[in-house]
Amino acid sequence: MLCLLCGLWSGLNRIGWSMAISPITAHHGAIMVGGFLGTLITLEKIIPLKKKVLYLIPILNALSVPIFFTSQPQLSIYVLVISSAALTLVFLHYVFKHHTLIYLLMLVGAICWLIGNILLLTRSFYPFAFPWWMAFALFIIAAERLELMRFLPVSNLNKKIFVVLLMGFIGGVLFSFHGTGKLICGLALCGIALWLMRHDMIAINLKKRAMPKFAAVSLLCGYISLLLTGVFFISLSDQWLSYDAIVHSFFLGFVFSMIFAHGPIILPGVLGISLTPFSRILYLWLSLLQISWLTRIASDIVVDMNIRKVSGLFSAIAILGYFFTMAIITIRSQRYAKVV
Repeated sequence: MLCLLCGLWSGLNRIGWSMAISPITAHHGAIMVGGFLGTLITLEKIIPLKKKVLYLIPILNALSVPIFFTSQPQLSIYVLVISSAALTLVFLHYVFKHHTLIYLLMLVGAICWLIGNILLLTRSFYPFAFPWWMAFALFIIAAERLELMRFLPVSNLNKKIFVVLLMGFIGGVLFSFHGTGKLICGLALCGIALWLMRHDMIAINLKKRAMPKFAAVSLLCGYISLLLTGVFFISLSDQWLSYDAIVHSFFLGFVFSMIFAHGPIILPGVLGISLTPFSRILYLWLSLLQISWLTRIASDIVVDMNIRKVSGLFSAIAILGYFFTMAIITIRSQRYAKVV
């Protein structure tokens, strides 16, 4: 949560909400993807292994954020490289132990995170790291969705098509991300989004109530965002505002929608609580999140920095509101369970 707060603060500073120059402002991407998302994913994956020494990985990863405050970004990035290498080894363990496609995809995702961090360390240019960080989040989320779909009637052929689409994104990044590869990446993302809309359990859970329905709505929002990210890859130019639109449609629209969908399941699991908290207030934060990134895209199209500032504020409120609500309803649910 501290990593998330620092990431949101750096983002608000970056779009003009503070006149104070902070050492972390320029490193908003590394803090959000590495400090927050990397720590969250690492923590989730080491808990089932039940080895206390492995907690050093998310702790080390999270420590990259306060180091950014010391104006030593190179040291922070070194820490992220070590953490991502350690996560890669964790997934290697999972692959050798379980021999499943799911963990193989997660391993590829961790390797992509490691490559992005190494590129940032050696090139000191965020656009080089960005597509690999995208691949990191994309492969981890895709693998988790496949794991949850294991009881659905998805044929092996369709699963192979899904893997080909995922590898197509990697191929686009390797080919020339800012050239022809950009078209390949866009087509791959469109295909992945459409595949997930077709084969995931959205239609089933939309007919249910409470948490399953909220998860389905969040997933649908995320997949639409992913589809639009692919369209932006194909249609937008290489100007910096186009880059901004692609980054935030993916990480805000897609990744955070997926976090919102999985949060009521993952967070209690991380805390060792056997319940699934839910409140209708979560729909408010989900709606505000979608409004925020769509407003961000609109500001990039019309080149209006004031609208851009408002969109950033909406995003921060939506994300903080979601986690604050999750904390309250989780505590209340746990107290109620103890009383019962």
